[in-house]
Amino acid sequence: MSKILNATELTQKNMYDYGISVIEDRALPDLKDGLKPIQRRLLWTAETLRLYESGKTMKSARVTGDCMGKFSPHADSYNALVTMVNSEYPAFIGQGNWGDLRNDAASQRYTETKLSKIGMKMLECNSAGEYVPNYTGEFKEPVVIPTRFPYFFVNPCSGIAVGIKCEIPGHNLEEVVNALKAIVKKGDDTKVKDILKYIKGPDYAYGGKLISAPDEVKSLYETGQGILKYECEYTVEKYRKNMLLTITGYCPGFNPDTFIKKMMELIDKGIVVYVNDSASKTETCKLEVVFKNEADFEKEIHKHLIKSCSYRYYALERTKSKSEEKDVDTKVLTGNILDLMKRWIEWRRDIETKMCVAEKQEYEDKCWRAYLRLLASKHINIVMDALKSDNPIKYIAENMPQIKGTKRATEAAKYIGDLKIISIQQIDQAKMSKDIGEFKKHIDELNDDINNIDRVILRELEKLKPFYKERMLKID
Repeated sequence: MSKILNATELTQKNMYDYGISVIEDRALPDLKDGLKPIQRRLLWTAETLRLYESGKTMKSARVTGDCMGKFSPHADSYNALVTMVNSEYPAFIGQGNWGDLRNDAASQRYTETKLSKIGMKMLECNSAGEYVPNYTGEFKEPVVIPTRFPYFFVNPCSGIAVGIKCEIPGHNLEEVVNALKAIVKKGDDTKVKDILKYIKGPDYAYGGKLISAPDEVKSLYETGQGILKYECEYTVEKYRKNMLLTITGYCPGFNPDTFIKKMMELIDKGIVVYVNDSASKTETCKLEVVFKNEADFEKEIHKHLIKSCSYRYYALERTKSKSEEKDVDTKVLTGNILDLMKRWIEWRRDIETKMCVAEKQEYEDKCWRAYLRLLASKHINIVMDALKSDNPIKYIAENMPQIKGTKRATEAAKYIGDLKIISIQQIDQAKMSKDIGEFKKHIDELNDDINNIDRVILRELEKLKPFYKERMLKID
């Protein structure tokens, strides 16, 4: 007998499942790597294609094609790639016409790309990441990319899903790094006012200036939501019998094409004489408007140079699922910028610890193998006698000093037994002893790092200095 379904309940459940799916797969960036799923898959595709910064570029169509075929079957990812190339802190380098604020990029069959230095920086901790099968089960993809670059806090991001809208402002990398350092050093005692010593407000690649009051900026960072007001950078001066407005910096929310259309309407009204897009190849932003008098500027033109932006901090937290029903668990995070920064630092502690432990294991293995080679060199006669015996491995395990009677005696004997006699004879014992000393010194340093992981985080944040850029958005 078929089960009777309640249409209202079924619709509500399906709508809820759809809404969650959109939030997880499209709308929100993950706090840890600052990436939406399509951006993460593009970055991972570049890694699988070995599109490293030191190598050659590849056709964008090949990159997006591989991304679609292996990791993201739902839609073309070229628009996301264009955004990642043109951002203030780009994860990709573009070759060809990638467009700008006012112009679209050329078709993906014409442009080429590869990872930037920032993209390489984001991928340098891959060994500490968690991976899940792709949609076909043929390949692996990261749950999140374990990046050392605080992409979530520097990259502006917007997303709309069912019942949720996020608008996250971009920030200056140097200011973000200094704020993160302050939190690491001060710990749980850190207050929002402490990080406001470093983060003065959002930053924007095309300039402009922030004209909101300091209390409004503080409110945004304390509550995680708020509205900030911006103004384009401009000058007004006498020009023959008229007045000349020169816009040299576009503020957040300002669209030069929309502005030009408004000015064309004012030409019809006799207020504006002409509009000139006077930007050269070296100038990203420059518009000139000739108008008749200052009164008209204040009444009809100035309001188009002021924009308000509404912000709301949302983020996802993706973790590898322990359930067999799905690969990834997600959690929607809200909060102020301090809460999110603390959470990011806590995640970095986990990743940096994994990196240190893995490197320590690597050096312990190197040290152990070097010690066994040195031991074989010092007691080559035992190795020679072992070759004459019925069971060379057993003979070495029972007769070689320093390994006989140990738990790893058989393993050590197998390693020594695999060495060629001529290579044992050529070992420089003094150099090998020196190498072992260096390995032990590095292991001690790694142990110290594991016990002082915050020091590692501060050290890695310091390495982001080469990516610093001048603040473009002025604070009024």
